[in-house]
Amino acid sequence: MGSDALLLDLVQKRHSRFDVKGNLRIIREALEGSSSDLVVFPEMFLTGYTLGDDVHRMALDTGSGVFSEVREICRENDKHLIFGFPERSSSIKGQVHNSACIVGPDGIEGIYRKMHLVDFGPFEEWAYFTPGSETVMFSLNGFNIGVIICYDIFFPELTKLYALNGADLVVCISASPSTTRRFFEKVMEARAIENTIYFAYSNLVGLDSRMDFWGGAAMIGPRGEIVSKAPLYEEATVACRMDRHTLELSRRHRPTLRDTRPAILNELAAWGRITRG
Repeated sequence: MGSDALLLDLVQKRHSRFDVKGNLRIIREALEGSSSDLVVFPEMFLTGYTLGDDVHRMALDTGSGVFSEVREICRENDKHLIFGFPERSSSIKGQVHNSACIVGPDGIEGIYRKMHLVDFGPFEEWAYFTPGSETVMFSLNGFNIGVIICYDIFFPELTKLYALNGADLVVCISASPSTTRRFFEKVMEARAIENTIYFAYSNLVGLDSRMDFWGGAAMIGPRGEIVSKAPLYEEATVACRMDRHTLELSRRHRPTLRDTRPAILNELAAWGRITRG
């Protein structure tokens, strides 16, 4: 049986590169101090983002002791958690995914692997990561939640797919530096409006090697309204609330999901088959 509301904490804390134990301590403290149902940390929070060739040394698999501790933290605090980390591929030897882990009191509920890797400007993700190919959605208090990572936000078909499959909320964990801030602030509102969903954005804050991250964690409502937002370039924890009544009302007044034309999405899929072989 579902609830009428879901509470989230978007945690915007400075991390330390290569310091998994220290970053895990921040995660533990956040869950112990939270009164929300779900706590969200940014992309690659567990290790830092700009790892370079060290990404292979830092890559983890879910059977490691780190994940045993994460499961214990969630069980002890009766919380759900999303956080980013470099994942050692279980299917392709020597490869690493840029991943988001979803953990609940009963253990790991899913791993989302970033589909769209960035390879322009200061980004070199194709040199270090292998893209994922599957969406991941989980349920909490009767709300369906999809997960994406950073650059995925610029591909509206991905969020649309979640929404058509019943997502009430899409969470985007991110490592967006200052130079990209204006793009993300515009696009996150569009993703919420066009799909009549809640959209939560969690971004790194502070320096990570050569990059300066702007933070700006935010929850956007299904009509594009800002529900909660963190200050820029500062540590913060943003408490957010989403409610079922607002979702239902928004979907009645602007039925974009009802009016979506599957034939157009089918054409998009056919284009992919034709142009990519």
